[in-house]
Amino acid sequence: LAVLLSISIPAQAAVIEQAHTKAQYNGSLLAADFEVSGTTLEPDIALPQSYSSLELGFTTPVRSQIYNTCWAYGSSATLETKLLKDGLSVEHFAPMHMNYWGTKHEDGTGWARTYTGGGYAYISLGYFTSWQGPRLESDFSEYTSFSDYDIFNAISPKQVGVNSIIYLTGSDIDTIKTAIYEHGAVVGNYHVDESCYNSSTASYHCNIEGLTTAQMNGHCISVVGWDDNYPKENFNEASRPESNGAWLCKNSWGSYWGNSGYYWISYEDEYLFSDKFGNSYAFTGYELYDPSRTLYQNEVDGATYEFDYITNFNTITYINVFDTDEGFPLIDKINFESTAQGASYVIYHIPVDTDGTPIKNMSYWTQIGSGTVDYKGYHSIDTTDFTLSDSKFAIGIAMTKSGGSGNSVGVCEWLSTGEDNYIFTPATQKGESYLMLGSSTMMDLLDFYSYYEDDDIGGTFVIKAIGETSVLLGDVDMDNRLSILDATYIQRYLAELDEFNSKQMKCADTDGDGLISIYDATKIQLTLAGSGSDFDDSEDF
Repeated sequence: LAVLLSISIPAQAAVIEQAHTKAQYNGSLLAADFEVSGTTLEPDIALPQSYSSLELGFTTPVRSQIYNTCWAYGSSATLETKLLKDGLSVEHFAPMHMNYWGTKHEDGTGWARTYTGGGYAYISLGYFTSWQGPRLESDFSEYTSFSDYDIFNAISPKQVGVNSIIYLTGSDIDTIKTAIYEHGAVVGNYHVDESCYNSSTASYHCNIEGLTTAQMNGHCISVVGWDDNYPKENFNEASRPESNGAWLCKNSWGSYWGNSGYYWISYEDEYLFSDKFGNSYAFTGYELYDPSRTLYQNEVDGATYEFDYITNFNTITYINVFDTDEGFPLIDKINFESTAQGASYVIYHIPVDTDGTPIKNMSYWTQIGSGTVDYKGYHSIDTTDFTLSDSKFAIGIAMTKSGGSGNSVGVCEWLSTGEDNYIFTPATQKGESYLMLGSSTMMDLLDFYSYYEDDDIGGTFVIKAIGETSVLLGDVDMDNRLSILDATYIQRYLAELDEFNSKQMKCADTDGDGLISIYDATKIQLTLAGSGSDFDDSEDF
């Protein structure tokens, strides 16, 4: 540890300001002094004066939120629009599944909120990028009780694995327009004041300057379009903007509110896309859920902070060690979060020593990818495929500053408003994340937190690996081909005549619903008869 004494470290950066007032308690989306860093986008084409994902048919029907869950409804609606714009068939996702998931767990970790209380934008980001959801509303109804979460969580199939998300510079109009034009919608947040809303025109503009974090009443929406010529006269006279132009927003207060659930917010609104509520963002990359693929990860809550404590090293290697699942030995993609836009990186497959630590000797490392951090947010990198052979493996991202960039990655770290008032507590343990400076000095991340920050909770790097089964889905007898015997084995399993190991269970679940049923055997038979589809991702879910 003494070798690192010269590094530059800011103190207790995870402490944020959040005053608890009536506005805070009543807010659906809770404000705080989060660390937010967005990306500015330059459009490739001349953007039109108006655009509407609603008119183009890229939106699902408006919902009416239950509890203070706008953040779950707004983010779900934005992902639904992204998929529709990409030509997929989409049902409503289940915001209540996300809401229940994003609460404090029995062991005290997770978000310090109840399912009826306000939430944070970070919950949605972690939920989607850790493949905890989404689930379908038809499988996990918004009327499902909190006490039944575990039951319905187990039987409701996952639908989409979000791999990449771009954080947006909310103060730049062209950035937001570009993201909407390319991806259909943007998750936006703003301060609600009823006096700023004109119900006759379904328009909103808040011109109240200087509100503190404690005075903000947050709300999350899906921004699905714009109109540069939307008349400024449509807004309340007392809060009228100086110029025309507004964003078309999809709300979650029911179809009888506003204009069938939609309304306009002025470009000049003081708090729309405010970083006080966390990041504004767009979904940019995903894969439809496939039970033959898994996400290796050491945390499921996503990046609550950016690991930018060390400032005077040009290159830092961030490492996560994973337990190998024998059912998913093929690694073909690495996901990570970073706001170090412009930094270069090299991704390594690192062997793990017998004591569970990554081998420090870089001559044993294998480079599997490289590139530049093109934007701020969650990234998904196609890498050189490799097959796991040991019980543990490590992924290292060596990030190097370039120009004025940093060299940080996201970390799932505690958040506190001071005096041990934690609004988020991660589930951390030694042996999962490591930090390497130079070519010889490596330490467990929790040792770093303890030694340099006097912090016994710490965090975990947001680095994940996507693994894939090396056998055919449906190939229950593991002979590398589909046959009528595979369907027969499933029938025998259902009749309790045979037992399956974990790999056979994954192969037998041909429809990816999390259950083994007669339909799985039937699907094999239909495929063999040429009447069924292959077991690839379905576009109808």
